[in-house]
Amino acid sequence: MLAVASYLAAACAANLAVSLFGYLALPFTAAALIPFDMTARDVLHDRWHENHLEFRMAALVVSGSLLSWLFCNGSAAVCLASAVSFCVAGAVDTTAYALMSNSPKWQRMNASNLASSITDSICFPLVAFGAVSPALAATQVVLKVAGGVVWVTLFLWMKSR
Repeated sequence: MLAVASYLAAACAANLAVSLFGYLALPFTAAALIPFDMTARDVLHDRWHENHLEFRMAALVVSGSLLSWLFCNGSAAVCLASAVSFCVAGAVDTTAYALMSNSPKWQRMNASNLASSITDSICFPLVAFGAVSPALAATQVVLKVAGGVVWVTLFLWMKSR
């Protein structure tokens, strides 16, 4: 339950920051909040793997989108962009994670984070702002992958203790 609550809180915080500060919030959300969500999604993937994974992931994304809409004062563009990005990036993440099922956990988590980082960095600004800056997208990918490595390392370190 803590993983779900943390995921939802980070998703809402990221959407609220973008809704309030626009493009200026993207480096912060890309370096900290979105990589946390991607790593939490992988943790939940493992927990829910044999127990309605697709339904639970869909419910998680819908819940995050609805909560974001409530906290972002109805910022429809940001909420729609978030929902689309989380759905598409989540599907990419889940597929990449599943395809690497025979790899060590740190490789699965980081590879799926890379795949979903690329997807999210294109989808979100395209839907939220109507355009994608290649420089911004590339910066976002680098920040999300680096942040993901940090969160994966922290998660695996804490799990090993």
